[in-house]
Order: sequence, then C-alpha cells, then structure tokens
Amino acid sequence: MPIDEEAAIIAERSSLYETLGHLSAPDWNHASLCEGWRVRDVATHVELGVTIRPLRLVVGLLTARGDFNRFMAAEAPRRANRAPEEILAAWADVATSAKVLPTAKTVDVALDCFVHHHDIAVPLGRDVPIDAERLRWMADGMVAAKKPIGSGPRVEGLRLIATDIEWHYGTGPEVHGPAAALILSGCGRAALIDRLTGAGVAELVRRH
Repeated sequence: MPIDEEAAIIAERSSLYETLGHLSAPDWNHASLCEGWRVRDVATHVELGVTIRPLRLVVGLLTARGDFNRFMAAEAPRRANRAPEEILAAWADVATSAKVLPTAKTVDVALDCFVHHHDIAVPLGRDVPIDAERLRWMADGMVAAKKPIGSGPRVEGLRLIATDIEWHYGTGPEVHGPAAALILSGCGRAALIDRLTGAGVAELVRRH
C-alpha cells in the first residue's frame, strides 16, 4: 500500500520539532554537521521551506542566479539570529505542514528534513527516531534524487542493503548497514559511516 506522503512529511517535520523543543540555550549555537552552520542556522533553513514568502523566494533566487543552495547559504544564517523562542514559534506551524515548494518532490523535502535532523542531533549526542515505513519511502527517494540532493548519481553502480528493514537497491559492490546510515551516506553525509560495511563503502565515501 502506498505511503501517505503528506502524513509522512508531517511526521518527519514533527520529529525534528520535538528535538528542537528539547534544546538548551547553548545547543542552539552548537556547530552542526553542515560546515559553517550552527544548529539555529540548520533549523531555520528547514523552516524556510514552509514559511518563506513567495516574493522573497523569487527575489532571492534571482539574486543567487537561480542557485537554491547559494540562496539558502545567505538567507538561513541571516534569518537564524532570532531568539530560540521565535524559531520554535515558527516551527509550531512547520511541524503540522505538508507544504513543499513549487516543483519540489515531497519525498525529497522529507529527505532534506531527515538529513538535517541528523545534522543537528548527531553533534549534540541525540538520537533521531526512525520509522520503518518512512525509511523505505525515503530510501527509495534517495536512490532517485537528482539535484540539489544529488544522491541518485552518488549511489549509482552500488548495491545498498539495509540491515534493519527490508530494503535493498542496485547492483555492484555492496554496502550494508542501517537504512538511516545508507540514506545519510547517499546524501553525502559521513555522520553514520562507521555503521556501514562492505566492499562498496570506500567508493561511496569517495563520492561524498
């Protein structure tokens, strides 16, 4: 039975909101796994996918010459220097929203939220709750995702085999591990790379 994509993205956003709600004051300024970004910057980046005004998005993309990542690299830190209470207030709406930006796939946006949840939680020593059904959906999305995530080309020619859920993909040198670790590595993150094994791990890491 196909997953309810709207419910799934709301669940991913709600999970991140739960983590943000338990952060201490120093946690907000802690370095995330996104180079040069604090926890507050990452939280704001994910939030803007729901709360940014259409006109601001259009103007920002024009300024960034159409490069969404370049736009966010400037916009998120600029908006992130709010009090944590203000960020959480915005997140109260984000956590119940299934909204995605025009032309974006729901699964790609959920992947972005899932990966950034780890960018925040891992350096703070916190766990990210997982759900088998959503993991399968996001893993299927990960192997198909083109730009800006770029995970599809990154895992091409490798066989990925999850060890905690029933999921596998592809042919070639094998990479075994928990689905979350496969997803993160496919998305270019090394956070859980120590949980992966197999002849294809070195090649996957090289492609980061």
